[in-house]
Amino acid sequence: MAQIPARKCGFCNKEVGDLFCEDCHRILCVKCRQDVHDKVPFLQDHKVTNIQKEGNRVFRPQPVCETHKNQFLYYCSKCECLTCAECMTSNHNEHKTEKIKTVADTCRQTVIQYIEKIKTKVEVAKKKLETIDTEHSAQIKSDCESYVSKVTITSGELHEIIDRFKQIHMTTASDFKEIENQDLHNKGAFFKRRHDEIADRLLKFENLLQETNDCIFLTQWKALQTDVQITDEEIEDPLGCPRKLGLFNQSNFTRSVIEEIDETFQMR
Repeated sequence: MAQIPARKCGFCNKEVGDLFCEDCHRILCVKCRQDVHDKVPFLQDHKVTNIQKEGNRVFRPQPVCETHKNQFLYYCSKCECLTCAECMTSNHNEHKTEKIKTVADTCRQTVIQYIEKIKTKVEVAKKKLETIDTEHSAQIKSDCESYVSKVTITSGELHEIIDRFKQIHMTTASDFKEIENQDLHNKGAFFKRRHDEIADRLLKFENLLQETNDCIFLTQWKALQTDVQITDEEIEDPLGCPRKLGLFNQSNFTRSVIEEIDETFQMR
């Protein structure tokens, strides 16, 4: 707490005043309180506070009657409000009054009860916050982790089922491709030989036609009679089209996958 500036006693105006009478609104030294203030009977119930302990709060302006601008002296029990001397001779005439301190002390006890009640509520709220930060937060985290784990595992199992059937059909396609390419390769090799044989025969006949000497021409022509016979008798080798790979049956694929999923996860 900040140090309060020293002030003179309002009675002796000599000693430093360490006390403040909230009812007299005067600063007191310890000696003047004992020798003067507390010797007066009607001042003995005044509230005197320690300035250094209470701080600047002791110097706060006291509330006054809004109607008469006077200091409050009484508490009207009927109207339940503070009153000044003029109030008691006007609006609050003949009303029952109580000492302000008596009413304030009673209200303070009520405030103490409410403080205890509110403290209990604060503790309850604090425990709820702790529960949120610990148990509930951990529960949410655990639930989400478990959920995500199951989703991941289930998704993996589903992918495995789909991949297994996918691999079957991919193998069907790759086997078909390998077999057909091998057959195509064999056909290519066969027709390459046939091409080379026919091209060689063609060259023989073209070279013969270039011969201008009749005797040599006829001699060579006779030598080519075997090729002539082959050309006349050979049958055209047909080139068959490759086999067709059957269309992928999406319905069968889907049905097989679904049946496997049903069996694996016992959905039926």
